Amino acid sequence: MHAPTSWFNLLTLAVLFVEIRGFISPHPNSHVDKLSSLHSINKGQMVQSRRYSSSVRTDNPSMSAVQPSDEWEVDVYSRPVKDARGKKLWEILICDSTGEFKHCQALPSNMVNSREVKKAIEKVIDDAPVKPKVVRYFRVAMQNMLNIALGGLDMQVIPSRTTYRLLEWLEQREKEVYPQMDGYNPNMVNPPGLDIRTPQTLPDALVADQYAFVALPISYFRNGEVSAENIGLGKLCPIDPSLPDDTMVQGVVIVTRRAKALAAWMTGLEVAFVRADLKKKEMILEVGISTQFYMVRFNENQRAEAQVFENGKRQANGIHFLAVQKEFDEEEVEGFWLLREASV
Repeated sequence: MHAPTSWFNLLTLAVLFVEIRGFISPHPNSHVDKLSSLHSINKGQMVQSRRYSSSVRTDNPSMSAVQPSDEWEVDVYSRPVKDARGKKLWEILICDSTGEFKHCQALPSNMVNSREVKKAIEKVIDDAPVKPKVVRYFRVAMQNMLNIALGGLDMQVIPSRTTYRLLEWLEQREKEVYPQMDGYNPNMVNPPGLDIRTPQTLPDALVADQYAFVALPISYFRNGEVSAENIGLGKLCPIDPSLPDDTMVQGVVIVTRRAKALAAWMTGLEVAFVRADLKKKEMILEVGISTQFYMVRFNENQRAEAQVFENGKRQANGIHFLAVQKEFDEEEVEGFWLLREASV
């Protein structure tokens, strides 16, 4: 069991006794200056809730210097640049999960194979201040090659879209580095493909009883109110420092009597993000490198709440959260994931 946390008590209040400020898309029957109620529902339906804000603690914890991590993130792929011979530029990008350690290496197109990639990564490992125990990569297209290249090394290799520092670095290079290089061609940027995946159904034993949309101030994550020490199972992605301090981070709370089992199961999934499919009126859990799970269907009235959730994600550069708890009035959370939806 996890010790009760003041921020989670406030999250509970956000669900049960919602104080509205900056209220967005209220339900037609609600009043922005009064408390809003949740409605118990049958399994497979969405609980309705309201947005809130509350006071923020001022006792900011001291921050220690960031140390390199033993969890690495790797990308091997072509860039929108051609060399003097008209060949695509390929790169190996490696960073750790803190972003403190970074390595960039150009790779001739005739050396893009598992043997050469393995040799290059082994050299980086030998020279690194901290050796990796875990390596994550996010590209489906490179899955076979990277599994072969990394498979014989003494570390865990995980396909995952939680390569947050690597994706930030790629975004920065796509904006500031590649356009300045000779041979740059923006038309070579690979557009996202058509998504034809079909969500899997959650195991019956893990289907939740209730769901709710809620929100927390971004300051809770910046000042340490929510930290790796008090979230139970789960993980926190890095927060974009450019986001305003008054940003509200949208989230989904899953309530189930099997909260502990569900949270434990989710820790092995590499939870990537949650999204609302507004056309199909479904909540989808994205995990791993390409897997989807169907969570719940919402009705037309609840579609407005799902729209607010998606709008809030966009305003926060994809940042949102997923929480798992046994009851709405529990004083502890069994699992909590701060997530970022990003184009990969």
